Amino acid sequence: MNVINYIQRGIILTACCTAVLLAGAQTPQKPQVQTSASPAEKVYRSWEAAQPDIDKVMQTAPKTTAPAKAAPAKEAPAAKSTPVKAEKAKKEVAKTPSEGYIALKTNVPMLAVAIQNLALEVKLSKHISLDIPVMWSISDIEPEHGLHAIALQPEGRWWLKQAGTGHFFGVHAHAAWFNLKWNNTRYQTAARPLVGAGISYGYKLPFTEHWGAEFNLGAGYANMKYDTFYNIQNGAQLDTRIRNYWGITRVGVSLVYQF
Repeated sequence: MNVINYIQRGIILTACCTAVLLAGAQTPQKPQVQTSASPAEKVYRSWEAAQPDIDKVMQTAPKTTAPAKAAPAKEAPAAKSTPVKAEKAKKEVAKTPSEGYIALKTNVPMLAVAIQNLALEVKLSKHISLDIPVMWSISDIEPEHGLHAIALQPEGRWWLKQAGTGHFFGVHAHAAWFNLKWNNTRYQTAARPLVGAGISYGYKLPFTEHWGAEFNLGAGYANMKYDTFYNIQNGAQLDTRIRNYWGITRVGVSLVYQF
């Protein structure tokens, strides 16, 4: 009986030791946290108890910050134009012809002698323009003096700066039909009109953006064939003449409106 009791007690003791070892193997090791105590004095706390101290350490640790981005360079402010410069630029723009130069003109001296006229000038390129004046008269000044006529005088122009600005040189041609009464004789173009050509010089003077004046003087050649009559009602024909003319062929002081 004693042997059996010893065996039973041994089995029970072995089972208890095995249970203790198994329980110790399943229990996690407690963390070791160093406090302000001396190294010899160490305390052991659970993770839950040590968490506030860990959070405090993390809050006091230096934080790394991303490098600040360089501020974008500011653009230099645009230079402000002074009132004087702005006014000067405005005047220059007002006196400079537009890109497509088109102008209507009338020759004032011809209006003074009862010859109505109108001219159209258009730009063909930067330095070249075409001027097409038309002149006409359909009234008598008095019974002994009067002019019924129509004339064309197209002119191609070369402008030194640009079309419609400053000085120019021109080459023109002319054609005219006329019936002129002067004192006792009437002169009338025959089968063909007066024809000829010439050269000229001129200058355009701007007033505003649209208005200006043009001065033009030209000389050249004209050939005319005309009949002469007595200057009376149904006057008899006297003769037929042919004349060649060299001299002034173009005179103009024109008022100009530019579109």
